[in-house]
Amino acid sequence: MRVLIIGGGPCGLVSLRNFLDRAQFDDVQLVERRDNIGGVWYRPPSGRFGDSNWGRADQNTWASPAYPGLIGNVLPEFLSFSGQPFPPPRSGQQFPELLETYEYLNAFARPLFERGKIRLNHEVTRVDEVEEADGGGWRVVMTDWTAGESGVRKEEMWDAVVVTTVWFDNAYYPNVEGLDTIKETGRVRHAKTWRGPSGYEGKRVLIVGNANSANEMAAQVALVSQIPVYRSIRRKSIFPSLPNDRIEDIGPVVRYAHTGGKITAHTQDRTIEDLDYVLFGTGYFPDVPYLHVLEPGSPDCSEGSTRLLVPLTSRSIQPSRIPSLYRHVTYAHNPSLAFIGALVSFTPFVMADLTSTWLALVWSGHIEIPCTIEDRLADEQVRLKKLHQRRSETDNPSDLVSFHSLGRYELPYAKDTRAEVVSAMPEMGDVLARWDDEQDSRRFAMYATKLDSLYTLAGIEKPEA
Repeated sequence: MRVLIIGGGPCGLVSLRNFLDRAQFDDVQLVERRDNIGGVWYRPPSGRFGDSNWGRADQNTWASPAYPGLIGNVLPEFLSFSGQPFPPPRSGQQFPELLETYEYLNAFARPLFERGKIRLNHEVTRVDEVEEADGGGWRVVMTDWTAGESGVRKEEMWDAVVVTTVWFDNAYYPNVEGLDTIKETGRVRHAKTWRGPSGYEGKRVLIVGNANSANEMAAQVALVSQIPVYRSIRRKSIFPSLPNDRIEDIGPVVRYAHTGGKITAHTQDRTIEDLDYVLFGTGYFPDVPYLHVLEPGSPDCSEGSTRLLVPLTSRSIQPSRIPSLYRHVTYAHNPSLAFIGALVSFTPFVMADLTSTWLALVWSGHIEIPCTIEDRLADEQVRLKKLHQRRSETDNPSDLVSFHSLGRYELPYAKDTRAEVVSAMPEMGDVLARWDDEQDSRRFAMYATKLDSLYTLAGIEKPEA
């Protein structure tokens, strides 16, 4: 089997290592559209985050959601790929900075480069499933940007494809009346393109969201903008942030309007007028627009009929997800297509390490998965049922309830997956993260640790509880 991995971020890199070292394949390669590995942790060519060209989107550089001054919220233990521990942060803080995470990934990728398994500046523009009658596999079209400014089109055939580019190209905005209109003013921005508070001096700003990116944007903007900075929230966040009397929390916005060059935001109980900018820290949605699969045949389709190629993903799929996945990884209708990184985890590096090891063993025949499409689709139906139940138990539809975010089901999922891996390859028992109750306790304790870190960075004494 020949395997192509798309995307040179953490998920792609650990998948490549695991496919090369933990199973046997005829060929495994990784392609990355940018001029270096790292994905959202990619360091700009200059190495200076303040440069105006940092994150500029053109043929060789695509905008990254990472922003200057970013400090992670995941401890090094949970950023460590098996066999390569993450070094202690240099700052003395317990959480690494953006550049430190990039350097870790760069060191991890070095032997993969030396083995000739990574092609940079190769942008995948289309992936098509091929009929079994025509040989099966996947037709991959890409642009090779190493060949000049206009690039060169390439077409390749692969037996199997791993997609790791699921989320961070797709900025999510809530469906709110008037939002499309104010977007046209150029005064609406998303955390995906956040580059720091420069340009917001003296401006009147609303931040939407209160997860990590929204909280950091609010804290940075509040240093230079008009006071208060408004922050629209739906719930108390599990992600820690320091109290800040420059930031005023308001409820969810139900309608926007544009009047006289300014923006007005209406909540259920108040109106905020004369806003200069609205910044969204509302996350991302799963979509792979270059991917096309054969339309699943229906029982009344005549044998030998040609099936159409259709997009697998769409912004309109509800609940938002990559559809028809078994275990959030393999495509139920054709398991030679898989996704690493579709599953949202509080510890994404170690989850990608685990799931890509599992996938390598599935594709190499060491782990069996259900043999019928119907049985593989049953996994999605079980998840949809659980999701419906969870949503029925809350009056807040945004309360961290999403298809690929397992929440309290994450530990059982990881335990089961790890058990299958160790059963097939016992030596992995001493290599992979433990995924036990003790580890889970440390994982949840990260939030309190992060809050302590924020107080230390700010030079503020933490108040007693």
